[in-house]
Amino acid sequence: MNFKSKKKQFNRYTGLVVVMCAVFALIISKMVELQFIKGEEYAERANSQSTRNITQQAPRGPIIDIEGKILANSVLSYNLVYEDTAEARKEIYRTIDKVNALLDKSGEEISDAFALKLEPYRFEFNAETPDGWRRLELRWKKDRGIDAVVFNSILKAETGKTKIADLNEAETDRLNDLIIAYSAEDTYYYLLERYKTYEALELGSAGNKAMVGKTGQEIEAALLERFTKDTIREYIIIKDSITMQNYQGSKSVTIVNNMKASSAFTFMQQLSFLPGVDVKSTPIRIYPYGELAAHVLGYLSPINPLQKDRYEEKGYDISSDYIGASGIEAAYEDRLKGSKEESTVKVDTKGRPLSELFLLEAVLGNTVQLSLDIDLQNVAEQGLKEISEKLTTTNRIHTIGGYLSDSTNANRGAVVAIEVKTGRVLTLASFPSFDPNIFAVPGRLTSDLYTQFFNPDYEAYGTELVEKMKLPLTVDELFPLNSDGTRRDPFDIYPRPFFNYATQGLTSPGSTFKPVTAVAAIEEGAITASTVIHDGGVYSNPGLKGYRVTNDGGKGYGSMTVDKAMAKSSNVFFVDAGYRLYQVGGLNSLSRWAWKLGLGHDPNEPLHSTTGIEINENLSGNVYNHETKRLLTQRLINFGVVELLNSGIARNRIPFIPLNIGVDNADEEHVAKAKQAIKDAVKEAVDISLEEADSRTGPKLSDFTKTLVPLFQDFIDTLPAEKQGSVEKASFYANQIAEYIVYDKVNELWSPVNVLSASLGQGDSQVTLLQMANAIATIANGGTRYRTTLVDRVLDQYGEVILENQPEILEETGIQESTIRSVLDSMESVNTPGGTAYATFKNFPIGTGGKTGTATWKSDQEKYGRAAYGVYVSFAPVEDPEIAIAVILYDATRGSFVAPIALAMYEEYFKERLEAEVPNYKRQFNYEFDDPTETLIENYDGNPIQTEDDTDSAEGPAGTDTGIDTGTGTETGTGPGTGAGN
Repeated sequence: MNFKSKKKQFNRYTGLVVVMCAVFALIISKMVELQFIKGEEYAERANSQSTRNITQQAPRGPIIDIEGKILANSVLSYNLVYEDTAEARKEIYRTIDKVNALLDKSGEEISDAFALKLEPYRFEFNAETPDGWRRLELRWKKDRGIDAVVFNSILKAETGKTKIADLNEAETDRLNDLIIAYSAEDTYYYLLERYKTYEALELGSAGNKAMVGKTGQEIEAALLERFTKDTIREYIIIKDSITMQNYQGSKSVTIVNNMKASSAFTFMQQLSFLPGVDVKSTPIRIYPYGELAAHVLGYLSPINPLQKDRYEEKGYDISSDYIGASGIEAAYEDRLKGSKEESTVKVDTKGRPLSELFLLEAVLGNTVQLSLDIDLQNVAEQGLKEISEKLTTTNRIHTIGGYLSDSTNANRGAVVAIEVKTGRVLTLASFPSFDPNIFAVPGRLTSDLYTQFFNPDYEAYGTELVEKMKLPLTVDELFPLNSDGTRRDPFDIYPRPFFNYATQGLTSPGSTFKPVTAVAAIEEGAITASTVIHDGGVYSNPGLKGYRVTNDGGKGYGSMTVDKAMAKSSNVFFVDAGYRLYQVGGLNSLSRWAWKLGLGHDPNEPLHSTTGIEINENLSGNVYNHETKRLLTQRLINFGVVELLNSGIARNRIPFIPLNIGVDNADEEHVAKAKQAIKDAVKEAVDISLEEADSRTGPKLSDFTKTLVPLFQDFIDTLPAEKQGSVEKASFYANQIAEYIVYDKVNELWSPVNVLSASLGQGDSQVTLLQMANAIATIANGGTRYRTTLVDRVLDQYGEVILENQPEILEETGIQESTIRSVLDSMESVNTPGGTAYATFKNFPIGTGGKTGTATWKSDQEKYGRAAYGVYVSFAPVEDPEIAIAVILYDATRGSFVAPIALAMYEEYFKERLEAEVPNYKRQFNYEFDDPTETLIENYDGNPIQTEDDTDSAEGPAGTDTGIDTGTGTETGTGPGTGAGN
């Protein structure tokens, strides 16, 4: 049988089967890929999008005073945040608009810490110095890619290099200069382009594509048809925050800090309409007493980008964490910060938590208890404010001491009080101050406050000062212009609220140094407590031609011992004692004892603190000593040499042909070397040791001239031939410089006048008020110098003590008991009948000792609007000292003017003793203030707390004026130009 094979037909059914098989095969293969081949990868991706690690700041530990009063604390606050997700990003501009509408209704504002400001275009960085500003501006612009913009548009063609990393040092400096020159306006338009802000117009994909390549100006013009400029800037702020946070690995952006509870509730009700937006609770820092003790407490600030690596290693989130920027907040950052809460949660497509997978609870930071007495601190600060106000307004002109003085600019000062037997600091006040609450939350530092703190109007201030004080200088001379049009304050005229005048201000101590001189002179055997020196009103010495010192008004006090000399503040007595001290012990005879008391230190030792205080202090304090004088002379000597040669006027006033050996970048190498050889020889000539200076062994004129002649000839030979014949001979220039060095500079180096000036607290002596207070405390306690400390102890979250500071001895000075007694008795005489501070303390029933001081800033200080510092140091009670106080008010003109602050503090410190022993005593000063601690409740909004002291002036008993007298009384000392005061 024959079978005929059948031909298969391909119909639609067969095609459908084939297609379905192919589809199923594709699906199965994709499922295999998803489940087995890339299963782990997609699982991780899904988990990363559906889970999120959330950190919550821990409350910082409280800072309390010695009585437990809360000086800094953390309270719960509400923040409005934006979580950047793919879904939320699609509606970001509509969401921002809705948020703005709700903010307007609730009276809240977007937290604006964005450095770029508009109208006018400008940057605002929290920097007090030009260098600090430059570093912050460079970092800010580089983070946003402006370095690449400048490089690509300018430097790539200039250098021929393709990468910034390939630039050499000079080219990098050029790049940085170009980045700084990139204006705030240019930056604004650049960010409009970079962040594609045209997307807010909702033009669709085709419309957005058409906007690509548009300039910032063109984008802004389109946006302004629908939005205000402020709204456009808000778009930039949000987009910029998202971008910067993403760089840090975070997708959370804070829109509003520290919202009111009612506002937070409003937003919670609307969250379903605000993709990506959430309300979170977070602790914020508050300072209930506002400005009080601000320089001790310090303030918080965001982490500077320049410190990124340092703090990331410690576990900080530099995008959101705040750190202590100064004071105890900075010094005890590690103790105060606490441990963050960390949790892992599942989130929905809008970034909101659905469930918690893991939780590590936050741990409160440690409590830091200070030795500070906030009531005593209040008295000090209120006293400074009141005296300053009087001396700058109603009582500006003074004729005490036989000469006219003007205290119009007496607007800066400080007070320090120390427990003499432990070194604990009871008060550390600096004036003017600031409110640290301003820096605890972003956005509180308004443009007006920013200008006040970091960009003061020197021109307006100088104009008013020149007019008030009838100064001979112009504003441009008082506050010279920088190359960028800003002004600087080279004469330290303007008050600086962030500068701690107690620990950082270096000033001459004036006559408050006389107790130190007395200690040194007695201990070295130059005088005894019973040595009689005649004071005829003027001191002169045949061996010191031209040197002359007078008492205040030229008045003489007759024959006296150290006791009466201290009471009258006799310059004649203490200069004579200083000269005798020099004769006995040489040039360093005074400084050696000053160092023992913590006033500066031996320059041969490494730079170090002599007080041990926990917060930032100036370590450059100095009392005249030969080594420091030598180093300073060597550093500056060639400026005088260059000036003399350029002046064309010889030492005998005969004119000569000038010769310029100053630095000139255009000099060829051999010319520069010839100039430098002369300068090196000059520096070597004044390299005189202490032993050589004490024995007056130095370069001889003839020998030094011989050394200089060939060096000058070598330089003259480098001049063009036509110029060589038009200058003086090398021997002439050599002789002029040799005479200048040997007769002027070397004599200055070993002159006993250095010691005499220092014996009056003038000359090269510059110390901080804290150092001076500790020196007096050391004398008062019998000669033991303690480490000064602001921190009494540290407690954990359960109140258990984990650190307690015990008194720490830095040095046993070895001062004899008889010397201590003589000096303390002499200081007691200052506050008793006949003494310079008797008018202040005459009715105070507890015995006190003290010393007034009027320290000259500069011999021609009046033309700069400056005046002598008013300084006063004190201790009490005299029979067994407990407390030492030091007060300074810049440009106050008299030390006696500031002594009342010490009295006000004694009235507060001894109030219980006075009530018990002298119940009828009527306090002269009563700087009371409301305790704001009761405001520390859960609904506190974190804004600076206003107390009565913020609005009302301090009053004395029964509402009467405190009556601090700053314009009467007498005080002895030297007048302007004599180099000392009291």
